[in-house]
Amino acid sequence: MARRTTQRALLLLTAVVASLVGGSSAGVYHIIGAGKGWRMPPNKTYYEEWASTRNISIGDKLMFLYRSGVYNIVEVPSRELFDACSMRNITNRYQRGPTIIELTEPGTRYYFCGVGEHCEVGQKVAIKVCAVASPPPDEPSAAAVLMLRPAGIAACCLVAAALLLMAM
Repeated sequence: MARRTTQRALLLLTAVVASLVGGSSAGVYHIIGAGKGWRMPPNKTYYEEWASTRNISIGDKLMFLYRSGVYNIVEVPSRELFDACSMRNITNRYQRGPTIIELTEPGTRYYFCGVGEHCEVGQKVAIKVCAVASPPPDEPSAAAVLMLRPAGIAACCLVAAALLLMAM
């Protein structure tokens, strides 16, 4: 039990430290899956639905909150490989959670979990990256302001990591 508590504390600490590295306020941090994090989804379309509600652009960062050894992230270059959950022609593989990926080019990025049958049951997400950030709303929500400031990013990471750890 003590080992599990230590692992959870390290995951939380890693998420906070990772959010502060670089200290840049440029771009927005998007926590993949929001409070659920990167894990087995409740249904096949969970991550697709999550991504459809986001405006993601160059300079933004994707935060995949997950436990190393239980989940991973595989990036592939095409929709066909993504749809087939194919491990052929992998662009990148990330195995140590949490993982932060900075988006530097426009276009669609394809990610899925390469562990077991996780991809086949819906642990996959296609991210459409726009060349230019969407204009901010007239009155930004508290969550939007929180996400743009480095201190807000740390607070957001703490909340997200805590939610992820409580769900374990």
